[in-house]
Amino acid sequence: MNLLRINWETIITYCEQLAHKIDFKPDIIIGVSRGGLVPTRILSDIMGISEIGIVGIKFYKGVGETNDKPKITQELTIDLKGKKVLIVDDVADSGKSLLAAKNYIIARGARIIKTATLHFKPSSIFTPDYYLMCTDAWIVYPWEIHETEREIEKNQST
Repeated sequence: MNLLRINWETIITYCEQLAHKIDFKPDIIIGVSRGGLVPTRILSDIMGISEIGIVGIKFYKGVGETNDKPKITQELTIDLKGKKVLIVDDVADSGKSLLAAKNYIIARGARIIKTATLHFKPSSIFTPDYYLMCTDAWIVYPWEIHETEREIEKNQST
């Protein structure tokens, strides 16, 4: 498995670069939990958007192992009717979580919905409106180092 390990300093740089690609001003940024939590907060700071929300979506069971379909695990409590929304996640891997998030937010009446990720995988069924890099590597973000190491170790011992 090809691993791409990213440190905190690089994440800040990536978020700054991604923010410069985003050509509209959302009313709110919605992060896809868990992977999108950190990029959402950093982008809100860079872009000057103080209103953020989190939608929890569970899809991965482990490294490279998914459930059949994404499941909403944390509902939004914010009224999105008529708002411009930017959905943020760390990576569009399969694309299914981002698609589920977008459909969920459409159902809540958002006026404009755009999506952004740090990384995009060519095998994804969903292409974000904004992304920084394309890769087919398994990405290890600094907020999931220990989790990823445990999963890899568990897979190697079985």
